[in-house]
Amino acid sequence: MIPALAISVLAVLAFGAGLWQTGIAAAARALLGETQAGVAAMTDRELDDDAKERAVRRAGVRLIMGAFGLAWRIALALGAAAVPILLADAVGLVPADRVLGLMVRWDFIVGISLAVIGLGAVLRRRAADGATGPATTRSYSAGDRIVHNLAFSAPVVLRTAGRAEDRLVRAPDPGDGQAPILVTSLARGGTTALLGALHAVPGIATHLYRDMPFLTAPVLWDRLSGGKRRRVTRHQRAHGDGLEIDLDTPEAFEEVLWQMHWPGKYGDSGIALWDAGDRDARAEAALRHHMARVVCARRLQGGAARRYCSKNNANIARLPFLAQAFPDARVVVPLRRPVAHATSLLRQHRNFLDQHARDPFVRRYMRDIGHFEFGQIHKPLRFPGMDEPGRDPATPDYWLAYWIAAFRHVADHAGTCEIVLQDDLRANPGRTMARLCTALDLDPGDTAFEGRFHSAPDRADASPFDAALRREAETLYDHLASRAIG
Repeated sequence: MIPALAISVLAVLAFGAGLWQTGIAAAARALLGETQAGVAAMTDRELDDDAKERAVRRAGVRLIMGAFGLAWRIALALGAAAVPILLADAVGLVPADRVLGLMVRWDFIVGISLAVIGLGAVLRRRAADGATGPATTRSYSAGDRIVHNLAFSAPVVLRTAGRAEDRLVRAPDPGDGQAPILVTSLARGGTTALLGALHAVPGIATHLYRDMPFLTAPVLWDRLSGGKRRRVTRHQRAHGDGLEIDLDTPEAFEEVLWQMHWPGKYGDSGIALWDAGDRDARAEAALRHHMARVVCARRLQGGAARRYCSKNNANIARLPFLAQAFPDARVVVPLRRPVAHATSLLRQHRNFLDQHARDPFVRRYMRDIGHFEFGQIHKPLRFPGMDEPGRDPATPDYWLAYWIAAFRHVADHAGTCEIVLQDDLRANPGRTMARLCTALDLDPGDTAFEGRFHSAPDRADASPFDAALRREAETLYDHLASRAIG
């Protein structure tokens, strides 16, 4: 028995070594990548039919070549596994049929499988710990990308997923969609940190990274994809700003619903503002139902959720619309000093220009979830003044002018918002969040808010900006700051 077991293990090791030496892992990843590229081309709404056909044809040829490459590698590995078995039989150590008989026993297969799984987990953990590059590309495997591309191939896919959840999972209580909290500002205004702080308050329900890509069916997708067993190593998000994420981190995915119901607002040159004339009873009911569904999902996943909360930067373009369509909603606008804010916007624009050039999937991912703030897909919210010719997002003054246009709009509708200063969140997070929670009718309990916000003063070099623009922005900031939660 012992010689047969030793030869069996040696054969498995030879098989593994054969696969390793032939580079089958890289070949398999390349094959999966070609599959992903083909699916991405077929589901890319930016490509015309001829471009799709060419891309799919190229991917098909590469798939055939890749399949042949896997076949010869497996054949060589099987040959390597046969060597110790045949040698042991030839020298009379143990017959080949006894070794093969042992290798097909269930206990041997289970033992070897567990050992391989354990080794694979260790290697994956080491690879994740040493990984570099954009967080989006690290946490999305080629298989994940295929699923993402299919989910976002057309709005009907996400609509169908939502209808399937309504039929298969307990329907949400309509009351779960009442009094939503909507955090909004220009990107880099502190909305992510504020969302994280509110997410920590008992009873708050937000979208989580684990909801991707079937955002309209958070309960059903969580069950199909493995629930809490599905994990990723906590890592820094693609913005490179020190914020770390995992599957249970709250994130901004609500914009997907707005794109589904108001597609005409999203033009090539920018995103139009919403006003009372854009009211749509069916779309508003669908959004309200989605809010209730997210609350229900968080409760079914073990929480005590009662109230929906979202971070959606584009909602800053919908303030008068939100006041009419969702009169019970509480809109929270964090306000950051204009020079520091514009500096951060320019830095992230450059960051994502680089990421989009290096990895087209990052570009597609951001486009699909409606994050048009930066990079190759930048589409400004079309506040009055943003259509002036000659504005260049590669320049600091573009972003300061954008800040002025956006917050002039906020000033016009300040009565519909709760404004909170980022300076106050940095200097005294406990007191500021307590006052915000009071304004939002929330009970923070013993939630600790220290450490959720940067503590250093928010400063930036003002010299790259036009002096007149800077004075205009600072005057506007002072006006809004006077209306902030104190």
